[in-house]
Amino acid sequence: MGLFKVIGVSACLIGFMTACGGGGGGGSSTAPASEHTVSVTQTAGGSVSPSSASVASGQSAQFTLAADAGYSIGSATGCGGSLSGNTYQTGPINAACTVTVNFTSDSLDAPEGFSLAPDNEQLSLSWDAVSGASGYNLYYANEADVTPENYASLSGGTRIESIESPHVLTGLLNTSTYYLVVTAYNAGGESSPSLELSANPGSTELTFEVDAGIEPAQSTVEDSEGMSRSLARMVDGGGVATDFLLNELVIYTDNEAKVNAIMGRWSGSLLKKVDMEDGFSTYRIAIDPSTADAAAMIATLNELYPEVSGLLQTSSEAAAQLLAIAYTEMHQEQISVFPNFVAFPQDISGGTTAEASISGDGDYSPNAFDWTYMNQGSAQDIGVGAAWQAMERGGRFDNKVPIMIMDGGFAPNADFPGGRQVIGRGWNIPNPSECGGGTACPWHGTNVTTSAMGTLDNGFGVAGPAGPVGQLVAVQFSTNVVDIIETLVETIGTLPQVRIINLSFSLELGSGWDVASRVFCFFCPHPSEILSGITQAVTNSNTLIFASAGNNGSNVDTRNGLGIERSTTLPCELNTVICVGGMAYNATARDGNSNFGSRTDNNSVDIYGPYTVWGGSAPDIPGDEARKISGTSYSSPFVAGVAALVWAADPSLTSQQVWSIVRDTAHVGGVGVTGHQRRINAFDAVAEILGGGPPTVTLNSSTTIPLNREWAVTAVANDPEYGGNCPPVACPLAWSPEPDRIVGNTAFYRFTTAGNASVTVTAEDLIGQATSASRSVNVINSPPIVTLSQPTAGATIYFGQEVQLLGTATDANEGADPGPGNLSCTWTSSNAGDADFPHTGSCNRQATFASTGTRTLTLRATDPQGLSSSDTVTITVSPAPANLPPTISMGSISPGINYNGDGYTWSTTLTANASATDPEGNNPITYIWRATSFEPNSATEWRSNVQLSSSASSGNLSWTPSSSNLNDLIGSYAQLGNDCYSGQVVRLTLEARDSLGNSSYQSLPDIKVYRCILI
Repeated sequence: MGLFKVIGVSACLIGFMTACGGGGGGGSSTAPASEHTVSVTQTAGGSVSPSSASVASGQSAQFTLAADAGYSIGSATGCGGSLSGNTYQTGPINAACTVTVNFTSDSLDAPEGFSLAPDNEQLSLSWDAVSGASGYNLYYANEADVTPENYASLSGGTRIESIESPHVLTGLLNTSTYYLVVTAYNAGGESSPSLELSANPGSTELTFEVDAGIEPAQSTVEDSEGMSRSLARMVDGGGVATDFLLNELVIYTDNEAKVNAIMGRWSGSLLKKVDMEDGFSTYRIAIDPSTADAAAMIATLNELYPEVSGLLQTSSEAAAQLLAIAYTEMHQEQISVFPNFVAFPQDISGGTTAEASISGDGDYSPNAFDWTYMNQGSAQDIGVGAAWQAMERGGRFDNKVPIMIMDGGFAPNADFPGGRQVIGRGWNIPNPSECGGGTACPWHGTNVTTSAMGTLDNGFGVAGPAGPVGQLVAVQFSTNVVDIIETLVETIGTLPQVRIINLSFSLELGSGWDVASRVFCFFCPHPSEILSGITQAVTNSNTLIFASAGNNGSNVDTRNGLGIERSTTLPCELNTVICVGGMAYNATARDGNSNFGSRTDNNSVDIYGPYTVWGGSAPDIPGDEARKISGTSYSSPFVAGVAALVWAADPSLTSQQVWSIVRDTAHVGGVGVTGHQRRINAFDAVAEILGGGPPTVTLNSSTTIPLNREWAVTAVANDPEYGGNCPPVACPLAWSPEPDRIVGNTAFYRFTTAGNASVTVTAEDLIGQATSASRSVNVINSPPIVTLSQPTAGATIYFGQEVQLLGTATDANEGADPGPGNLSCTWTSSNAGDADFPHTGSCNRQATFASTGTRTLTLRATDPQGLSSSDTVTITVSPAPANLPPTISMGSISPGINYNGDGYTWSTTLTANASATDPEGNNPITYIWRATSFEPNSATEWRSNVQLSSSASSGNLSWTPSSSNLNDLIGSYAQLGNDCYSGQVVRLTLEARDSLGNSSYQSLPDIKVYRCILI
């Protein structure tokens, strides 16, 4: 109130001062100012320079106008000036004045608040002003879905330019229906159109008209009991056609006496009664309308309700009589009475997995991962295949989701899920209804089922999103309103089993029926309200309902002259039902046949799925051949199948949480409508559940490793969405560089270059989020281990005597695992005159010395990387005595190595041939075999010079360690612990002694004996 008072007083003050003109009294005049101020006012969207100017009398001012991006210079006025390009030049300035500049947006909003009022042969139109608009254009036609682009191709299409609101459109026919939109324009272009309105001029009362040219979609249809029923059609003033069963009415009431009264008046009988949870019941009754005087009944209603107007055309007189009875009984009994409307299926004929092997369509592949509506990266980018992979890796396929398909024509085949049941008339009963456009679709329910949950990777048919998780509850039913009500009501009792319901049929009920019904019985719910109450109850029990939007290519939100929708598309626009439209094949844009919405509330088309999918085997399709099938009948179950994947990913979710995930992860845009432009996104929906943050990964290993030896590094991935520790089957590991082998989450490497090396592992979670970890390792090359065993330090060697040079050279980094491996040896002598030196090759060899004296012998070994080690011994070569010791001749040990690649089990009998001759013939020669053993993995002696045998006849060796283990030559596990499993090196030495007591010695190459072995 205060605001209006202030405004009012200000207006009076302004008016008063203007009237007084500031004069009325005497006084002296003031001299004209020599300079005057030119002010600037402007709208948003640009700038004016300068923002004001001080101008001498008689001079002019100049201003430069600059529009912002997305804006244009609309106009500039004031101070007697003119606009040229972006420059505004005032006229001569003799008083203060203001220049006004308007910048206009290049992008205009569509007009809102569009409304109309019918009158005789004219329509009165009005709409809200659009900011920045220079004017408005009107487009209208006698067909729905008028746009600036297509109006000329429509019947009666007309464009009227440069109009303003309000506007009266004249010269119209009272018997015609007109569809209208309005646009705004300016210098930058034309806006998108407003919501479409429709109306009949001159509709001043309710009128029934029988038109023999109007025909129902099919003449008869079977009900849920298999009985054939005749159909009729009505068309309201908005041009909306609706089919219904002849000679039947539906009554919704809690007063059965009123039902009986109606049946009594029209020779009726009760066909079915469905009790509702709210205490009301729905009655389906048969009546005989032949005695009804439709014209008289409508005249009475017009007299009682003069505010009702509109035209209802019917396909027959019997249809008009039935509708007149419904209106009259609604008025008389004040209960809901309406025809039994009929819906029709919305079908238009038409990783790796293995599906049907052939198709008549050229772009078919048996691999569902290649299908444009299943893969990632194609135009629709739905990502069902990637979602499957994530679900499988996460072990979610064991979570099953019951999906109810309410339809007709279920013929089970290999693509039907193993978990399935049928409710109603059973399997293999053809669909009693034709599909949109009057085409036959006897196995519609089969195609709907496989679109939602066709089994994947079975070499047959097709695949649907819920193939791995769906369980089918097939409900074979007739699509009249009562059967729909009955099925949904009965479904409420089975909801603990059913999680998702799909309804691939559509019924468009014109607002003409609803508006008149509301007048005749204000508090009576109309059919869509009754059905909405049921769907609300169903979804309140933690169930989702998906429905096809329809295939008329129509805007379900088009409004009539009263500002309400010209029709209600059922079940698409029922409360809590998720309405699904269709995208064109391999495109994001709406398929031209799919219905759509122009509003973004919850009673429009909510989301879009693929309009065209692959259909598989059915009784009317011989063989196993895939073909394209089209319609929102398949868009809806496809989206329902994606919702089932989400629910299987997390069975603890509520129905509203599942829908929120599907809705909020959808792609947005590209559909080409002004309403919701959500496009189903299976992968992101599943990823919302399985995703979260990326996994963490840690590496466990030693930080040093011998060169050429196998090194193990273990990766531990953790993903909270998986439940913690995430094995490679769920969180695959990628190693760099490529390991030699992988066992589970452990990689094995063998580095052949010393120095620093690095290993990186990348763990990927169920949805492809990845994390990497690296581990550096120091690869160490150890020098060889060289031991010179014979001759011993300080030994005396006789000149000319052949002696054994015995040593070993091993390298921890060479040979088979676990090493060490043997290296070749180089023998050198400090006496350059020793002809047998230097010598490279065996570490065990014979040599003679050609001169006497002291010399140092060196045994050296070098590994492949260039590291060397050596051992030395100093000996003395003396002149040969008169009696030399025997000369030994020795063969190799037998058998060959038989354990662990480098030794013998201790139960092996080891043999070697040996003999000796004495230069002076001092026979007999005595042969004594001795053994020295070493601690495991060490050069430290364990037992030394243990005598194994003595013989005066043969130098041959035959020794079985297990039966001749004198002095514990080979230690036990009790003595050595786990080192026992590493084996012990044993040196076998033969002493040959002549009859005068002179001895010579020679050893076999060292061997390894294993007392403890792994079985």
